[in-house]
Amino acid sequence: MFTMIPYRSSMMNRPVNPFADDFFRPFFARPEDNSFRVDVRDEGDSYQLDAELPGVAKDDIHIDIENDVLSICVERNENKDEKNENGYVIHERRFGRMSRAFNVEGIRKDEIQAAYQDGVLRLTLPKEQVQPKETKRSITIS
Repeated sequence: MFTMIPYRSSMMNRPVNPFADDFFRPFFARPEDNSFRVDVRDEGDSYQLDAELPGVAKDDIHIDIENDVLSICVERNENKDEKNENGYVIHERRFGRMSRAFNVEGIRKDEIQAAYQDGVLRLTLPKEQVQPKETKRSITIS
């Protein structure tokens, strides 16, 4: 059944340590710097997934499906040069990779549609038709 629960295989193999994630994080780092926000809506016959990716070029977004896991990967490489009237010079470089993965069991994978506009990646994930299970059956005696 399709549940849109984030897929976290790397989390399952790590020992439990309540300080591991936050203790060694840089002092000014924001927790959302290594991920992006996602909204999922049930539209009846499909799910709609909206991923917020402001400032990301369409060519930097990669969507793959492997073993019922849909992965959205973004790789950014920015260079920024600024010089103002007071003589300050800023040269910043930023490289980053963000990704999210979702279980897409129960989705018609060959019919998934993707669109990217105004910093929002929208995926339409059509549901498979669920066959009702037989609950009662009579067996004839020979």
